[in-house]
Amino acid sequence: MRTIKATEAKNRFGNVLREVTQTGSPLLIERAGRPVAVILSLAAYQATCQPPALPVDSNDLARSAFGMWADRKEIDDTWLSEGRKAWNSRWEDA
Repeated sequence: MRTIKATEAKNRFGNVLREVTQTGSPLLIERAGRPVAVILSLAAYQATCQPPALPVDSNDLARSAFGMWADRKEIDDTWLSEGRKAWNSRWEDA
């Protein structure tokens, strides 16, 4: 990652944007010798904002939803149905 001074970034902002867009590499901006910001392309920014992919395997889904309780044998559809009745839940059984 290339480093430039804040003054240079201000004075050559158009060139800075062009460089980041064309190379895809971020630029580190320094003020008084200390890093203060990073400029990156829109594509690089959007890649950092992507939500993590959900697990496809049903066991992985259960682990992500129930954590440490995912592998307990007594937690099944019957247990859930009885629990919903006891809790007066309005959740529909599928």
